Amino acid sequence: MERSKVIWKRPGFLIRRLQQIQVAAFLSECAEVDITPVQWGILTIVSENPGVGQIEISEELGLDRSNVANVVDRLANRGLLRQKFSPKDRRKKDITLTRAGEKIIGQVEAGALRAQRKILSPLSDSEREIFVDLLTRLVKENNHLGRALLRLT
Repeated sequence: MERSKVIWKRPGFLIRRLQQIQVAAFLSECAEVDITPVQWGILTIVSENPGVGQIEISEELGLDRSNVANVVDRLANRGLLRQKFSPKDRRKKDITLTRAGEKIIGQVEAGALRAQRKILSPLSDSEREIFVDLLTRLVKENNHLGRALLRLT
C-alpha cells in the first residue's frame, strides 16, 4: 500500500500524530517514575501555585474539570498531592504538593526535557523557536473552539 497523499496534508492528522509521539517519548524518558504527561502538567501547576484549586488547574491546562478532579484524586491517593478545604471558601479544595510530590518533580524534570529535545531535535534552534511560536499562536487563536478553555491571560 502506498502512503496516502491526502492524509499527510491534513494538519489535524499531523498534530495528533506528533502528540502521540510526544506522549510516547515522555513515557519512555520518565518510565521509572510512572507518571503521565497530564499528571506531570498538574504537578507542575501545583508546584508553581501552592494552594491552587481544581478550577484554576483546569483553566491553566485546558482540561475538563471532571478529568482534573479524577487525576488530582489519583495523585493524592499516591501521596503526591494534598487536598484540604480552603478556610476562605469551603467549596474549594486547596491543593499542594507533598514531599513525595516535590521529589517526583525533581525526578521527572530531566526526563521531560529529554523527551522535548528528542522531539524537536530535527529542527534547528531558530526553527524550534518559530515552531513553538506558531503552535502558541494556533492555540491562542483557536482556544474558543476547544471543549475546555485554556486561560490565556
